[in-house]
Parts: sequence; C-alpha cells; structure tokens
Amino acid sequence: MPALAVVLLMAAGCANGDPAAREACDEPELTWSQEAASPGEVVTLHGSSMTTGCAGPPSEPDEHEPMRITEAALIVDGDTVAAPAVAAGIAADEDGVLQLELTVPDGAPAGAALTVELTDSQGAVVRSDELAIADADG
Repeated sequence: MPALAVVLLMAAGCANGDPAAREACDEPELTWSQEAASPGEVVTLHGSSMTTGCAGPPSEPDEHEPMRITEAALIVDGDTVAAPAVAAGIAADEDGVLQLELTVPDGAPAGAALTVELTDSQGAVVRSDELAIADADG
C-alpha cells in the first residue's frame, strides 16, 4: 500500500501527560472534513486544542505552546499500514488549530475504517476519529 501523503495546509491545542494540567484545557481532537472517502481521494484532517503545557489559563501564553508534529501513522481497521514522512515545521498555530491534507491510499479496502495518529515532539499522541473507506467506483 502506498505511503500516505501528508501536506500541510495551515499549521495551527493541549497535550500534556500530567492529568492535573489536562484539566485546565480541552483535549486535542482530530476530525475529518467528511465521513467517507475513496482510495486516491484527498481529504482534510482538522486538529483543535493541539497545544502542550496546559497548566495555566489561555491568557498565559507561556503555558500553551503549539504542538509540533514529529511522527504520523496511518491505521486501517486497527492495523498500522503506513508511517508517512512528516515534513519539518508542521505545527499547530497559536490557537491550537492544525489542518492537514491527506490522500487516502490506493488499495485501502472499501468498508474499512481509516484513522491517523499524530505524535508531537514531547511524545503526546493524538488519534483521529474514523473515516470510512468508500468503494473506489462510487
């Protein structure tokens, strides 16, 4: 299966391993721009609350740093099928917003569930919701 294409559209959060710090901000979330896509189709993955260091209120900019993405994994029906290269400089914006354009790989089976897992420079992992793979013929 070809590697997943990851293209930064707009880099723009809260990822912190400390449970007490997590209470001060929203959990990072990755959602698809649509519910289903066919192999070869380009879709957008939206990230929100994609920041680290969430111990303080948003009015304290030093407490909230945009996540810098260092790794990505493509997962089909629970199995990792590709680990695409991540371009340097992919990061959320100051508001914790991240948008990535992804191409559903050729050969992804119709009816499967596609998710993407992003890892930031501090080791936090954020997993997307599921995108249904539609039949390539429509």
